[in-house]
Amino acid sequence: MTRPEGAPTTIKDWMNAAILFDESYKQALEYGKTWDDEHGGKKPQRSFKKKEDIAIKQIAEIDRKEYMSKGLCFRCGRARHRIRDCPDMPKKDEQRQEEPKKLTKEERFAKIRALINEQPKEDKDFLLDLMEQEGF
Repeated sequence: MTRPEGAPTTIKDWMNAAILFDESYKQALEYGKTWDDEHGGKKPQRSFKKKEDIAIKQIAEIDRKEYMSKGLCFRCGRARHRIRDCPDMPKKDEQRQEEPKKLTKEERFAKIRALINEQPKEDKDFLLDLMEQEGF
């Protein structure tokens, strides 16, 4: 999480972070509704696809011109291909395999239960009371 105070360390910190996230999410949903009303239901076109992670070396202007004149790849420095065709670039299939799979409801429940069981008794009781209030 990118927060000025760092990652939460206690269950209470995690719950506060979750509440802030939930409120932000609800505000974003509400903003989307007002956007629809004001713009006739049309939302701005955006592509949320994950962009490829391309590690381009920071090359000085003189070196860049030299690379271009010799036809060298900016990624690996070898000739006969460009950065988009670089053999050192991971393939799209490899990148997809690295992405973690989404957990099922049962797996998420088991993970939450394991996290709760690791907490001290007072934190468990507090969390269970909060969950009852929220209707879980």
